[in-house]
Amino acid sequence: MLRFTPNKIMRGLLLATPLVMVSYFPVTVNAETTMQDIAGKVIPFQEKPRVFVLTDIGNEPDDQMSLTRFLLYTNEMNVEGLVATTSTWQREKVHTDMIDLVLGHYAEVQPNLVKHDPAYPPASALNTLVAPGLASYGMNATGKGKGTAGSDLLIKSIEKSSDPAHPLFINLWGGANTLAQALIDLSEKHTPEQVQALTKNLVVYSISDQDDAGAWIREHYPDITYIVDPSSQNGEDYARATWTGISGDKYYRNAPGADFTTVSQHWLDENIRSKGPLGKGYLQYAFIMEGDTPAFLGLIRNGLNSEMNPGWGGWGGRYIVRQPQRETRPIWSSGGDFFPGNPNAADTVTGTDGKLYTSNQATIWRWREAFQHDFAARMDWSIKDYAAANHNPQLVVNNTPGKAVVYLNAGVGDSLKIDATGSKDPDGNKLTYNWFLYPEANSAVSHQVDVKDVMGKRGEEPLSKPPVLSLGQNGKQTVEFRALKPGTEHIILAVTDDGSPSLTSYRRIIVTVK
Repeated sequence: MLRFTPNKIMRGLLLATPLVMVSYFPVTVNAETTMQDIAGKVIPFQEKPRVFVLTDIGNEPDDQMSLTRFLLYTNEMNVEGLVATTSTWQREKVHTDMIDLVLGHYAEVQPNLVKHDPAYPPASALNTLVAPGLASYGMNATGKGKGTAGSDLLIKSIEKSSDPAHPLFINLWGGANTLAQALIDLSEKHTPEQVQALTKNLVVYSISDQDDAGAWIREHYPDITYIVDPSSQNGEDYARATWTGISGDKYYRNAPGADFTTVSQHWLDENIRSKGPLGKGYLQYAFIMEGDTPAFLGLIRNGLNSEMNPGWGGWGGRYIVRQPQRETRPIWSSGGDFFPGNPNAADTVTGTDGKLYTSNQATIWRWREAFQHDFAARMDWSIKDYAAANHNPQLVVNNTPGKAVVYLNAGVGDSLKIDATGSKDPDGNKLTYNWFLYPEANSAVSHQVDVKDVMGKRGEEPLSKPPVLSLGQNGKQTVEFRALKPGTEHIILAVTDDGSPSLTSYRRIIVTVK
């Protein structure tokens, strides 16, 4: 994936993007309409999202670490490809052998994993999805006749993406040129209308830009839902990226307030590396732990369902729609404006010292203990019987079981009673209930706000946007909210058991007040 090397290695090495003859679609002229359209798009909930991984595994330990975690969640995903790619950190080779190595560890524990969920795929099925991508750097390696087994496999997945209800989630853990090659070949095979119909059902989560292909894709295929903090290819922009919130506190020094405990080498030694074949293959990180993992954290079926809209926020972070400098169109990215009503990709959360902290990275580290405990529990699944391991609480909201979003309507002044009675723990553990408002989850684009409502007494200092709901007494199965003003508000129910490690499940409730 990524590391920060001295500038002298990278300066002057970036290759110019060649001209590639391919059909593409012009950027929409009305940028404001485009931003609203992008931000308002909600992907239908899926029990098992379709996922395709492109990884520069082998350049440093973190991709191998991310793949270990990823395989522990393959019971919740339809995996369609595991393709080895290059990146700015690994320009002339790809390592399918490293993917095979981790799949070998998975093969050893898969018979035990199915004791916890029979949906875990056999290793032999995953082995058929491993392929090499382009073994050369960036767009200079792409063009007609330069397809690979990896780009061909990706084309097949893209061609199965005509149904908006079942989009393809493409994880870019390294460079993007294998995806670019697949799109070039796709455009050779199909009409522009067909290509547009397929690419509008692609969701790309890129861990910054690790070659020059990402910017090319975003310019030439504007219908792709693209999530990225655009960057140069020398690592100098990584510290501001949202994905670093997974564990970059000490290396990037960008996450004040975060608790580093569960991403330290010591914690990982005790809770991950000590547990069976997968644990033995979970390497010591060189820079940060699992910088690529945020690309799929939002696809984990924990009830937050942030893959339905990147602006909703979840384990993989929260993003907004904006047009960063040098981008040709609006994309899902970080940044924004802090004036109330304007979009901003930062969350305000309570840090370990009890103080409030606001940052893009906080959109991920706010969930850190929960997703690390979840990982540790899955590692237990790989070596323990069902009775000896912990499993996630199963939630019911307003008599609706499952993990899908609950939608409610109200009028101003109404009181809403939301009931989680019927929720249970499969292991019989005690459950605690925490209901909280997530006001940032509705801030992907600008909203009309009366300036008088958000200014101080003398009209000088902007305050926070007025809340749509107020929260009643917390900590019980049933909670009451009061609708204060028209608008939309996200409520998150977090239910945590007292098992070891403690596990949290969520339900997202979206309330529209008219």
